[in-house]
Amino acid sequence: MQDTIRRILEMDEQARQLTEDASSMRVQAEVSIEDRKRTLKAEYLNRAKEKISQIEKKEHEFADEEWEVTLKKYQAIRQKLDDTCKRNFDAWVEQIVSQTIAQ
Repeated sequence: MQDTIRRILEMDEQARQLTEDASSMRVQAEVSIEDRKRTLKAEYLNRAKEKISQIEKKEHEFADEEWEVTLKKYQAIRQKLDDTCKRNFDAWVEQIVSQTIAQ
């Protein structure tokens, strides 16, 4: 009888120990999961920031190229206007003077 009671008490103690171990493992798993979540979040944020930085760099390069094209276009137009003005300056002045005097 005492053997049976002792065995029951041992089995109860073992069951309690298993329950404590399972609870401890669950807490450790939850902490590990939280740590992993923080680590993954930090990694994703770093990757996103790096990607944004790369995209910004490409956009700046593209904008600079577009600016150069536009600048060259307007410089060519300005040069044409300057050339036209130099070629026709005397004729335009003469025409303006003639029309002013004629009135």
